Amino acid sequence: MKTEQIVRTFVEYFEERGHRRITGSTLLPPPGDPVLFTTSGMHPLTPYLEGRPHPLGRRLVDVQRCLRTTDLDEVGDATHLTVFEMLGTWSLGDYEGPRSLDWGYGLLTEGFGIDPGLLHATVYSGDGRTERDDASLELWQDRGVPVELTLQDNWWSNGPTGPCGPDSEIFLWERGTPRPAPRRPGTTAGSRSGTT
Repeated sequence: MKTEQIVRTFVEYFEERGHRRITGSTLLPPPGDPVLFTTSGMHPLTPYLEGRPHPLGRRLVDVQRCLRTTDLDEVGDATHLTVFEMLGTWSLGDYEGPRSLDWGYGLLTEGFGIDPGLLHATVYSGDGRTERDDASLELWQDRGVPVELTLQDNWWSNGPTGPCGPDSEIFLWERGTPRPAPRRPGTTAGSRSGTT
């Protein structure tokens, strides 16, 4: 599948679910921004994620060019790039994680035609301050997707301050490589491997 087809399938799938496409920002943030480059798809949307209304509504989809600087020492392995386009969907207070994960699962299995048996998910396991992400865990289990509970790998943040919280990720495992067995709820893992 070519890049243009991937982008078109992604954007159209979420437009059909009420998202409005927004134009991605440049790699150079505006003057006064604390970062040198746009390093993630959400960075240009930070004011809206913090509560400012977006002129196009509460469901957005975009294609954002990024220059990754936070993990330069890992660039060049099987899963880290320096410059890339990040495809993103954004709910600005409209819907929560389980709906997003359900649509992500649908995009992969229906939109891209990926065999559900090749999918594997990770979910935030919880710590003393934040509870385990049971809603995401239940969604993946209901769909028969093996789940690995992790701690640090499933905590998303926009740096030392700003929006943060638990996340869930889904991976496509290459044929012929072992996929981790699902972990029992209540157990945790410190790391994961595979092809994303």
